Amino acid sequence: MSDTTTVDRLRTALADVSYPADKGRLVDHASRNNADEDTVHALHSVPEQSYGSFDEVLGVVAVDQSRES
Repeated sequence: MSDTTTVDRLRTALADVSYPADKGRLVDHASRNNADEDTVHALHSVPEQSYGSFDEVLGVVAVDQSRES
């Protein structure tokens, strides 16, 4: 299991999130959207705060660029 995800996987996992959203809501939505284990784990690793947009989440989550293709 990894602490990283891809932008596409993260976008799919958080597609229906209403912002602002805290870490717990992000993890919950990812789990309910059947996100892969790595994506859920990466979201568990973000700081405990409120996020105002997908871009804010993307700024703190660990993205593995080599997995994008």
